[in-house]
Amino acid sequence: MTTAGQAQRQRDRWRYIGILVGGLALAVAFGIQLILLIPTTYTATSAVALRPLSADVPADSVEMLAHEYGVSLSSAETAELARADGSGAGSGAADNDADVSVSTVQDPGTATLRIVVESTSRTAAIDAANQLAAYAVAEGEDDTTTRVVPVVEAGAAGVTAVPPRQLYVAALLCLAALVLAGGLYRIRERT
Repeated sequence: MTTAGQAQRQRDRWRYIGILVGGLALAVAFGIQLILLIPTTYTATSAVALRPLSADVPADSVEMLAHEYGVSLSSAETAELARADGSGAGSGAADNDADVSVSTVQDPGTATLRIVVESTSRTAAIDAANQLAAYAVAEGEDDTTTRVVPVVEAGAAGVTAVPPRQLYVAALLCLAALVLAGGLYRIRERT
């Protein structure tokens, strides 16, 4: 093979490598932008438990009362009340505009009620979960058969976030590295 033919093959090889690397860089940049555009949902959990005030209160009635508290705390009006009462530490005007959804889960066979709050703001989720637990305690003050006690307070350490952006970015970079390695191999074989 002549020197001119080798020089042409070398130029073609670098041109293909440039196209491959440039295309992958654009694809990775676009992928990262898409990952960043996915809205994050934060989930915070607090818990309250109903304790009977006397030994003659049947466990079934305490569990039924816990279920009633769960229905009350899951209602849209109660969630709106907790969101509007944004007086918790770290809450601000931006957090009051965050979407908040509330659900409750009663542990099977117990009178323990977990309050699960999902929001687009981490602090709004924490504040709403704790405010709803405080609301349940305040509502139970007039009860003559049981007492509502806080069991778990929501905090920053227990908040989960969906989607796991770091995992998605790592997967995107691994995929780009595999495509780059395969592309370089094909270019080397071709030229």
